[in-house]
Amino acid sequence: MFERIQRLFNRVTGITDFVVTPSTRLSRKDIDLSSFTLIQLFCELEDEFDIEISNADIKKMKTVGDILSYLEKHNRK
Repeated sequence: MFERIQRLFNRVTGITDFVVTPSTRLSRKDIDLSSFTLIQLFCELEDEFDIEISNADIKKMKTVGDILSYLEKHNRK
């Protein structure tokens, strides 16, 4: 599952020279993503994993590891 998240992250952001790890923060401290790109990333995650992620849950996710944990708990695919 983590590999799918990595591929999706690289595709959506266009960042190919950055290694995504579970500890990668979604804030500008690790990567310089716009708010639009973050929204696009979560939309793509919902499509890829056939899941709906609430805005409240999105706000709680601070790292790629948080996304992974959430998907492991809620994924149907």
